[in-house]
Amino acid sequence: YFELECFKAERGWFNLNIPRSVIGELLVDTSWYTLLIPKAELAFGSYDCVRTWQEIALALLKKYVERFYTFQKQKWELPHLEVRYLEDFDPNLLGVGEKPSDPYYRVSVDKSDQELIASLRQLKERIENRSGAEWNFRNLEAIWFAGHLFQPLLIIDTDRQGYSAEEGTGGHLKLEISPVPLNRGEGQFVRDIKEFYAREKAKGDAGFFAHRELFMLRNLSKGKGAGFFEAGNFHPDFMLWLVDADGRQHVRFVDPKGIRQMGFEDPKIDFYKNIKDIESRLADPDLTLDSYILSDTSSIDMMLHWNVDKAQMLEHHIVFLYEDKERYLQTILADN
Repeated sequence: YFELECFKAERGWFNLNIPRSVIGELLVDTSWYTLLIPKAELAFGSYDCVRTWQEIALALLKKYVERFYTFQKQKWELPHLEVRYLEDFDPNLLGVGEKPSDPYYRVSVDKSDQELIASLRQLKERIENRSGAEWNFRNLEAIWFAGHLFQPLLIIDTDRQGYSAEEGTGGHLKLEISPVPLNRGEGQFVRDIKEFYAREKAKGDAGFFAHRELFMLRNLSKGKGAGFFEAGNFHPDFMLWLVDADGRQHVRFVDPKGIRQMGFEDPKIDFYKNIKDIESRLADPDLTLDSYILSDTSSIDMMLHWNVDKAQMLEHHIVFLYEDKERYLQTILADN
């Protein structure tokens, strides 16, 4: 019971009530599951088997709770689901606060670091003047990309010694930025997209963007960004729009991350299937939806860890950040 309550809380399903009495009733009713296990594992021969039975029961119940909640929420949402345009006051867009004085980024630094403060003031001036000039200081970088819906994006390499970034305040950090800047992998994805966009645009009618436009938005965290309960309240890091000349839109949700600690059937990975259900429910002929996990873990490591080949991972919309840049971008941006 307590494990199920924790499972529910982790996914933010606070409107779900789990009566303790129903747990036993569900496990006695075998109509909703088939247990494939050697009979010896269920034999009443030793009390040591109780731990195994507990794990089996919990795995079954978690799957039941997940499917029950998803079914009920989809049932409620279906009549209300609709497509809306992203409006210029959307909270996901920086610089659209309630007052003109609301900050674009909020940066807290040690007041003794005058060199950093002077450099940040220079960055502020560039943002206010919309100069678009590249800027970097130590391991912090501002990158301007014409396809992104606000400028600039901040990137910080937290693996380098000396500086880190966190939302909010506290601790002994020398630098704190809100919203949290991009990490190394997310920043590399933006650089790759920017380079690809500039190169293909320069080709004119022979380039990838001859008859389509690309728009990109860094998706903020819970409370502001777009999240999906189907994948455990998943907030993908980026939203991409490919807009054809005829107005048809192909929306891609892309999440760069290390996947070494994830299972092959993790809800965030399986979302590549669930998002097609959302697309089907919307029934908009001018809209397609897709989701990709952009792994900064190598495919070789994951083949050993998951015992699946790279082709299977690609089928599950897992692409690899540091392996064949052109291929992963073409895979994400391809018309599906």
